[in-house]
This record gives sequence, structure tokens and C-alpha cells, in this order.
Amino acid sequence: MPRAKLYLVRRDLEAFTGPVTAAELSKLIERMAVGLRDEVTGHCGPWIFLDDRDKLKKFYSELLPIVQAASVSGWSTDANEFRNEPTVKGPIILAKKKPDRRLILAAAFFGLAVFAAMVAWMFAGSGELSSRIIGSQIPPASELTALLQTGGEKEFVAVIQPQLPRIIDRVNRNHDFMAAWLPFLRAYAFFGPGEIDGFSSKKLRGESGVAAPADCSVKAWTKRWHDALPSFNSVALGGALPSDHWARLLAWDPHWINRRSQSGWIRPRNFYQGCVMAAVRAFDSIPGGFPADGVRARLAVLSAALENPGKAQEDGSTGKANGSTKATAFGLWTCMDLARSRTELDQCLEAPWQNLMQSDYNREKFYWSMLRLAVKARSTGDQSSWPLLRNDLQAFISGRDQSDSYTRMDYSDELHFVGAIKGVLPAVMDTTPPPSGPVKSFNEDIQIDLAH
Repeated sequence: MPRAKLYLVRRDLEAFTGPVTAAELSKLIERMAVGLRDEVTGHCGPWIFLDDRDKLKKFYSELLPIVQAASVSGWSTDANEFRNEPTVKGPIILAKKKPDRRLILAAAFFGLAVFAAMVAWMFAGSGELSSRIIGSQIPPASELTALLQTGGEKEFVAVIQPQLPRIIDRVNRNHDFMAAWLPFLRAYAFFGPGEIDGFSSKKLRGESGVAAPADCSVKAWTKRWHDALPSFNSVALGGALPSDHWARLLAWDPHWINRRSQSGWIRPRNFYQGCVMAAVRAFDSIPGGFPADGVRARLAVLSAALENPGKAQEDGSTGKANGSTKATAFGLWTCMDLARSRTELDQCLEAPWQNLMQSDYNREKFYWSMLRLAVKARSTGDQSSWPLLRNDLQAFISGRDQSDSYTRMDYSDELHFVGAIKGVLPAVMDTTPPPSGPVKSFNEDIQIDLAH
């Protein structure tokens, strides 16, 4: 015996009756438990109002006779409502008026809109809402890296700036996001405004050495330059070197900085280069008439030597570098940094700097420059320059500390590279690079990871 078909009735868009057979549905209609404005569905079929005879005939033709019988016996419909018209005497009972379906849908959409607005208000400040709702997407890392590597620093800052609050919120809560975005935040700090709200300068600095100040923001350097004004002339003329960071930075060795790579950096290549960039920006922001031409020239040479090492040395060797002939300590340091050979380095001992070489530190810096030339000779296998460098450098390194006494830059990697880590240089230099580190190129000498 075949099973009877079952139907489900939806009343008032919210209550359900069933499943019921066609016979049971007929009895429900007779008892007025189901009205002709209610909806019915069969197995996997559409919902259809009982008074829609055309669709009822199309999908559930077996129910059409039941509905027609109900209409003849007193049920009728009009204008989205139904009423009972009994054929027997007695009070007329009107069915409860149903709410308009369009009003229900409108209320539902309004409620969703209010909820979405509340969520947006709660999370927009933290950057957690989807970028499709509150703004454009955070640009991909490949696009930002390309801008930094092709000289598009201004475009890079313009792209990052509107996204910065969202990025800071995520890096402070997600370690993986921090590792991925820290290089770009560092680039933004040194190429952009200089400070980042909600992100500490200690995180921007990273594991850098003691040679650099903890705070290298433009704001900090502006204060340092103003405080240093009374001391400029004294230092330039060979006076006692102060312990202030501004004087230490002017004595920095750009070749030492260029040899150091540091994880988590793209541009600048490490914290030291970024510190020089911030110092230059701060100095340039000081109003005109600032009496410090020697300082300005020294900063220009440092910046050029870090940005384009090969071009800086080429300009310096032909006397084009600003300040290279000034009779100041700053000009002497520039002469030493730009010397490309022992002959050029010896010229720094002559006029106009011969009197400045009485300073213990200037003599020390002279030998650190000689060590740089020894690294170059060692890395290129220059047998002609090595003997002279070896003899003079040997007398200097015996019993000496491996760090610059003033800037505190550690030269132990360079001393190890030339075979002098224990104070003894090899008598004959082979042409193979030592096992302590790889050779990068003629211009960049060796490459050392910045581990401190």
C-alpha cells in the first residue's frame, strides 16, 4: 500500500503545522486551524499560499479540490486577508490580521543595518574590521619593498600613512605580523614623520650596538643639535671630545656601518644608517644662520657614504666632497674616511690637519682607517699594498682593545678578517678569503652580520 504524501503548513510566516496528509489538511481547514492565507509545501517543493489556485494547480494539484471545497463552504479571501463567512447562524469570528510581509522584511534589514553600524563603531579604531568595510586593503609587502628599493620613499610613506593605525594594532597583538611588518615600520620612521604613536622606539631600534643612542628620532636629534651649539667650535678645532651622542656620530666610520647587515631592515640597512638619516633631517630643519658649516659638511659626507659608498669615495678622492679640505677635526675625519689608498691616507697627516694629529683619538682613528685599507687589500688579494699596511698596522694593534675608544664601534670582525685577532698579522697573505666570512665585492669589502 503506497504511503500518503505529506505536507507542511506555515502559519503567519513563523508557526508550522505538520507534516500532515491531504485528508488531515482538509480537516484542519474545516476546523479553521489553517487559513487560506497560510502557506503549504510538499517534499522539496516551493511554499505556496493556499488561495493561490494557479500555483497550487501547478505544484500540488491534489490539494486544489480541498481548497475549492473550503471556498464553497464559506471561506473567501480579499486584499491580503481572509475571513470566515459561516453558513450557520451565530456570531461571526474574524481571524487575526496577519502582519504585512514587506514590513517584516524591512524591519529585519533595518535591524541588520543597526547591528553592522555598531560593530563598525566598536572595531574601526582597532583595525579589526574588514578593509572592504572601513577602507582600502593594506598594500602587499612586495609592493612596499619595490618602492623602497627603487627610490620611492615619498610614495612609500604616502601609502603607509593612512594604514598605520591598523598596522600598529595588529603588530602589537600578533608576533608573526610584527616580524613581517617591522622592516616597513622602521622605514616609515626614518623616511616619514619620525615617530609612530603606539609603537615603542625600543622595538624600532632592535638589537643594535652600544655605539648608537637609544633614541634616534628626529625630535631627539633636534634637541641634541641645539644643546651642542656652544661646543661645535671647540671640537672642530681639536678640543676635548665630549661624550655627547652628536660628537660620537660625527666620528662614526661609514665603512664600518656599511659592512653590517641587520635582520628586520630593508632601508635603511640598519639602525646606524637610520640614525644618521634622522640626524641629517633634524639638522636641516634648524633655521638658517646656524653657525655649524663644518658639522653640516661632515653630515653630508656621512650620508653620501652610507647611501652610495662607491660614489662618495670617488668624489672624496678628487677633492669634491664638502668639507674635505676644511682645517677642522670634522674635515680630518672625512679625509680619513674617503682615503682609497695608503698614499691618500698619509695626506691626511699634512696641512691643514697636521696640528690636529696631536690628539690621541685622531691618531687612533687614523689606524682604524688603515685597518679598513687592510681589509680591502686582504679581500682583493692586493699584494702590493699589503706589506706596508701590515708593518704599520702591526705596531698599532699590539696590546690594543678591539673597539674604537670614542665611538665604541667594535672592529674585532675586521681584525679577524685580516688575521690579526690576537695582535699578529700574517707575514705573507694568501689570495683565498679567510674562513671567518664571505667576500661581498670590491667596493663593500666584507659583510658582517650585526649580532649585537
